[in-house]
Amino acid sequence: MLGTTAAQARVIDAAVVRLPTAVNWYYPGSYRKLPATRSSSISNVFFAGDLVRSRHGSWSQEKAFVTGVEAANAVLGRPMTDGVVPLEQDEPHVRAGRAAARAARAALGGGDAARGPSLADFLWR
Repeated sequence: MLGTTAAQARVIDAAVVRLPTAVNWYYPGSYRKLPATRSSSISNVFFAGDLVRSRHGSWSQEKAFVTGVEAANAVLGRPMTDGVVPLEQDEPHVRAGRAAARAARAALGGGDAARGPSLADFLWR
C-alpha cells in the first residue's frame, strides 16, 4: 500500500516524550471559540487538529484525524464529509445519561439548561 520505499525504510532514531500537563482543557462554552477548518481571515489557510471546530463529534486523536481529512477536502474543493465515517448514535445508556444531565442542569438553571451548572462548576469550586 505504501510502496517499496516505505516497506524498506528503517527507523534510525526514536523517542517517547511524556508531557503530563500537556492536555487540552475544554470548558463549557469553549467550542464556539475554536477555529473552523477554513480560516475566516486568510482564504488559503486551513486548520486541522483537536482544537478545531467540527460537527463530527469526535475528540482527541480521532478529531485530529477527522479535521485533517476535512481540511484536505476543503483544499481539494470536495465536500467536507467526503471520506469521513459518521459516528454511530449514542447507546441507550449514554442517551439516558445525557438526558438526565440536561434535566438536572435545567432544574438547577431555573428551567434553562444553558444557565444551569456543569460538572466543571462542581469540580473547580
